Amino acid sequence: MLAEDFNLPKQTHTIFSIMARGHFISSNGTREGMNRLYDIINNPEHFERLQAYFNIIHYQIERGNNYFYFSKMQEPQSELEKKLERFERYLDIIDLFASMDNKITIGSRFRPSEIAEECVANVRLKQKLQKIPLYRSETLHNKVREICDLLSRDSFLELEDEKTESYKVLDAYTYLLDIVNAIAIYEEPSTLENTKL
Repeated sequence: MLAEDFNLPKQTHTIFSIMARGHFISSNGTREGMNRLYDIINNPEHFERLQAYFNIIHYQIERGNNYFYFSKMQEPQSELEKKLERFERYLDIIDLFASMDNKITIGSRFRPSEIAEECVANVRLKQKLQKIPLYRSETLHNKVREICDLLSRDSFLELEDEKTESYKVLDAYTYLLDIVNAIAIYEEPSTLENTKL
């Protein structure tokens, strides 16, 4: 079966090349026509055709709150475990962003220097930033830059202005928040019994 048989939009290859790398397509992304790609996928006729086409190669288009991404059909358990391990690196970042005076949420705009300045002024935030793993920068500002680079590479942030180093939080950031909110922590029954009065 050929792509022409599906009557696919001409941007199908671009959509695939973005989402097959594990990236998201957000409605509020502007770089590289991201919002236009979102509109194309969001069109019900296009969505059905794209879904049928990508299903042939075992990809499923998943719809989030104003974003799309791929999941693999019949993914092995080992791959799911790897994804969970990769997700761990986001937990401390999400906690840092949620703890700031000017909370970083969907659509927020900020500069790494603003986060670094707030961390310098707030010891609790500074400790949260310093405990984020995988970052070995000497200064708080460079550490925040590295965090922003990571989130940009994974399509949760977008660098809007290189000169002013201004970032925007994309709709796909909701994906991270939804996973955090879905995590349920269960205590062992023996622990619960010991806490009874």
